[in-house]
Amino acid sequence: MNTEFITEIEGYRGRMRVLVRSIVGDDALAQDIVQDSVLAYLQAVSGGAEIVSPGAWLMRVARNRALDSVRSVGFSRASVLESAWRHDSGVDVEKDLNMRERVGQVYSVVRQLPEQQRSVFILRDVLGYEMEEISDITGCGTDNVRQMLSRARKRIREYLMKNE
Repeated sequence: MNTEFITEIEGYRGRMRVLVRSIVGDDALAQDIVQDSVLAYLQAVSGGAEIVSPGAWLMRVARNRALDSVRSVGFSRASVLESAWRHDSGVDVEKDLNMRERVGQVYSVVRQLPEQQRSVFILRDVLGYEMEEISDITGCGTDNVRQMLSRARKRIREYLMKNE
């Protein structure tokens, strides 16, 4: 395989790890799932599959494998979002005590969101994916993705306003 191809795939690992970690809550398991997803991609491509959007394909496979893992084992996601944001965003959220408290409140409500809303929220507001990309990743229509994101944001906003 050429270096550009491998560099392109490697560029998705960090974002895949954030999403998978937000689902499974375990760093080591998240890395295993990301690695399995990359291997599945390489196998698909070497088998002749034409993948138009490698990023969306990788994120969808990683997300589905993470969901399968949670369903089969039943993981606890205690500090999943905190871990994901702190390790991969480059921002140290604990510098300011008020920020830590506020972020803790966001983590609390995000953990309570239904799985689809949580995934859409993380993909859009944490990882910065576009609606069409999220649609490809989740397998939901763009309008449905917008609705789930709106509901997630509304629920977070209501929670934060109630707890000010």
